[in-house]
Amino acid sequence: MKSSNRRSFICTAGATSAAVFLERVGVAGKQAVADAAQSLSAGKTTYSDIPCIDVHTHVGGEAGAIARYLAMRDILLGSRGNDLAIWINLGSNSHPILDFDSVMKAGRGRILCCISDYSSHDGLDIPPDELPNWLERGYIGYKIWAGPPSRRLKPDDSGFPYIDDPAHDPTFDAMEKAGMVCASIHIADPNGPYHHRTKWLPDPVEFWREMMAFRARLARNPGLTVVAAHGMWSVCQDAQIDFLRYMLGTYPNLNIDLAATFQYYHLVSRDNLRDFMIEWSDRILFGTDAGRWSDADGDVSHAERYSRCFRMLETDELVEGGFFSMNEAKGLALPRDVLEKIYFKNAVRIYPRVGEHLRKLGYTIG
Repeated sequence: MKSSNRRSFICTAGATSAAVFLERVGVAGKQAVADAAQSLSAGKTTYSDIPCIDVHTHVGGEAGAIARYLAMRDILLGSRGNDLAIWINLGSNSHPILDFDSVMKAGRGRILCCISDYSSHDGLDIPPDELPNWLERGYIGYKIWAGPPSRRLKPDDSGFPYIDDPAHDPTFDAMEKAGMVCASIHIADPNGPYHHRTKWLPDPVEFWREMMAFRARLARNPGLTVVAAHGMWSVCQDAQIDFLRYMLGTYPNLNIDLAATFQYYHLVSRDNLRDFMIEWSDRILFGTDAGRWSDADGDVSHAERYSRCFRMLETDELVEGGFFSMNEAKGLALPRDVLEKIYFKNAVRIYPRVGEHLRKLGYTIG
C-alpha cells in the first residue's frame, strides 16, 4: 500500500514512540510495558499491506488523547506490522459534537468525526433539517446510543425507551433522505447463554424487546444505511448468530461492526462464527470501542489490545482475550479477501470520504 521507504520510516518512528513512552511511565509501569511489548513481538502479521480502519472509537477531541492514538499506532506498526490507518471518532455523552477541523489537524488526517447523541431515550437532539449541513461540513455519520432503557431512564420517567418510537421518525427519515450513515448505533447490551448471562443485560426478554424494536426501525427506513455497533450484540450465543444471518439477509442496508465483541467469542462455536464472518464479509467492519487512556494504562498496552483483536481474526492461535477481557478463544484465521473487506473495503464503501482520506494518506485502494 505504501513504499518500502515509507514503511521503514514508520517502523523506526514506532520504536522511538515506545522509547518515549517508557520514559514517561517511570519504573513502576515498566514491567507491565515490557510484558506487553514481548507479547506484541511474539508474531508479526502477514497482512502488513492491508490498512485497517477502526470504525468504532471514542477518541474525543483533546489533543493529548489524539497524540496517544498516533503514538500507539506507531508502536503497533513497528512491533507487529498491522497498519491502523484511520479511526472513526464517535464522540461521547459529554462531547456529542467534536470540532472537526481541530480533530483532523491533531490526528494528521487519521481521525474522522461523527456527530452523536447518547441520550436517545430523552429524544434525539440534533434537528433533522440540520443533518445535511453536518455532512457538508465533513462529518461522516450520526452515532446514536439506544441501549437498555434502564441505563438511561428511571422507572417513573417518561421518554422514548425503544428505537422504533415514532418520535424518532423525523430524524431517521431525514438521515435516509440525506444519505447520512447511522454510525455504530448501539442497540441492547450483551446477553449471554443460560448460565453465562452478562452483567450488562441479563434479562433475555428485554434483550429481545430491543432487538425487535430495531428490526421495526429497519423495516420503517429500508433505505437507511446502518452500521450496528458490537455485532448488534448478537455474537454471544450461536442462536444469536443465526438471528444475525436473518437480519443481514432481510435488510440489505444493515451492516455490523465488531467493537467489544472479541471477548465473547469463547461463548460460541468457533466454526459457526468463522463461517458467518466469511459468508457475510461484505457487511462486517472492524471496530474496538477504544476510548481514552492515561499514562498508567499505556500506549504499549493499548497496542497489545489491538494486537489480540488482529490475531483473533488473522490466525488460528489460542488468543488470550479480546480488547477488554482475557477470555481465551481460538483465532478465526479468516482468508485474506475477507480481512480486506472487514479491515477497510467495507468502510470505504459505506462511509462518505473515507476512501478520499485514505488516498490522501498515501494508500492505493483501487
